[in-house]
Amino acid sequence: MGSLATARAACAATLDAVEAAGVLVARLALAGIVLAYVYEVVARYAFNAPTWWSAELVKYLLCIMVFTMMPHVTATRGQVAVTVILEALPAAPRAWAGRILALVGFAVCAALTVFAAEETARQIARNIQMMAAQPIPKWWVSVWIVFGFALSALAFLRLAVARQPAVGPAPRTET
Repeated sequence: MGSLATARAACAATLDAVEAAGVLVARLALAGIVLAYVYEVVARYAFNAPTWWSAELVKYLLCIMVFTMMPHVTATRGQVAVTVILEALPAAPRAWAGRILALVGFAVCAALTVFAAEETARQIARNIQMMAAQPIPKWWVSVWIVFGFALSALAFLRLAVARQPAVGPAPRTET
């Protein structure tokens, strides 16, 4: 039984590390968005030299930011949820309902991962480019969608098998 616990802990640590890397990427994307907007405003209004690239970069970084942060939001149960019915249930049925909802979340995110991965593979195979002033391969953006849904699926699965109920906000930890 000790090796199973060790493997489970190793999987949890790996998932936590990848999730933390996603949060870092999301923060860097947000910083890039702010810098691109500031640069555009200064270039446009101070030097009458608007950029062609800032709006496109902001769109791409926004997608990256959302989908790299999504697994963290899922793992910490930070998504919007209406839990009034669940909270009215006694503890044991609430825990089971939370596990069932987490399994449904897992199934939906896993299905979306497969769909997004197939589409991303198609984009790579056909060398599909973004329609933009400066086209880039579309998969450069789509791969982040796969990342977000795949890790969110694993976060839901982790919530479903967790010892504590997967309902309501995650317990707060002081850092």
